[in-house]
Amino acid sequence: MNTRLRIVSAGALVLVAAGLIAACGGSSPSTVTATVTETAMATEIATTTEGSTTAATTTASGSTIYTEDNTTIDVPAGDSVTIQLPINPGTGYTWVASYPMGYVQISDDILETENDGAVGAGTHEQWVFSADTAGTETVTFDLFPPGSNTKAEQTVTFTVNAS
Repeated sequence: MNTRLRIVSAGALVLVAAGLIAACGGSSPSTVTATVTETAMATEIATTTEGSTTAATTTASGSTIYTEDNTTIDVPAGDSVTIQLPINPGTGYTWVASYPMGYVQISDDILETENDGAVGAGTHEQWVFSADTAGTETVTFDLFPPGSNTKAEQTVTFTVNAS
């Protein structure tokens, strides 16, 4: 699924959720507009001005976060690798990580949204792995729909070269 479709899908989901809340008397039109704008801005963080996604982002602390399918990551053996993928926890979809025996999962966190967890707000799930074994390995993430653990709707793969 390309980034532009993800942005449109996230925006549409926010509009539907906001409309349901408004129908129940829980939101005003100005809140709905702000939520859509904030969601689009949060999704756009990983998008360049040409509309293509970047393979990695460097944070203020100097660590690199990898976000794009089919990315090759070069790290010294023993260093950690941070991978971040979009998720909307309210939909019931879940990412399942598969990684080699020589790797240790340090963390798996759902990141906070900038809009205080508004209904339908997308965010990112972030994993940190320690690449303890030298060599080339594959880390795979499968996205499963609610109630399913047998047929992934999407698979994202990262190749890690630990030397």
